[in-house]
Amino acid sequence: MEWIELPGLFPSIPSPGNWLPLLQHHHDLIEAAAVRVSSVPPEEVVRRHYAEALETWRIATAEELPARVVDVGSGGGFPGIVFASIAPDTHVDLVEPLRKRATLLSELVSSLGLTNVSVHPQRAEEAGRGPLREAAALGTARAVASLSELLEYVAPLVRPDGLIAFPKGSALRGELGAASSALKPLRCEVLDTVPMRPEVSETLAILRLRRTGDMPETYPRRAGIPAKRPL
Repeated sequence: MEWIELPGLFPSIPSPGNWLPLLQHHHDLIEAAAVRVSSVPPEEVVRRHYAEALETWRIATAEELPARVVDVGSGGGFPGIVFASIAPDTHVDLVEPLRKRATLLSELVSSLGLTNVSVHPQRAEEAGRGPLREAAALGTARAVASLSELLEYVAPLVRPDGLIAFPKGSALRGELGAASSALKPLRCEVLDTVPMRPEVSETLAILRLRRTGDMPETYPRRAGIPAKRPL
């Protein structure tokens, strides 16, 4: 897939003359960075990193554009910086626990001139007990953890009646079964699973969940516990 194909694939995202150069510049900055954030082959970068992020946005925002988004484990800014580049009126919070990657994210945001992004160099469990708790209208994360673990990282950051959208692959059915006992305590309900269009990905789908009710004070548990003892 080539850069020039993206506007045609995503005609509902306005002002491609603004966001396409931003995404290309983001890619160039990532390539020049000393911090390794991806093992994707160069010929697959546009599709795997950018088209898949844009497809996640298209599916997650089909009903409503969120005023605030949180991206947990953002790494090099996928999908959070992509979201911020195409939606300048949406504030995006990037939660990244690895200090080198958090520093890289701050440098990327500054170089791209994005004024609608905040970088939080902390674990999701810590973020879920601070000012970000129940703050976002949309929460997401990509390739961070299994679903039962991931829900405890992201759900406390999303407001009641907000949306959670996770790109997931062929293991989704098994992950959903394993995570069924986590849904009720984390105040989540599954809405649906929407496959990505085959020209973007033949294997990924977006799992959409709705946040319901106030998050119990019990969650998130202290740092490290969700990974050691997933709900």
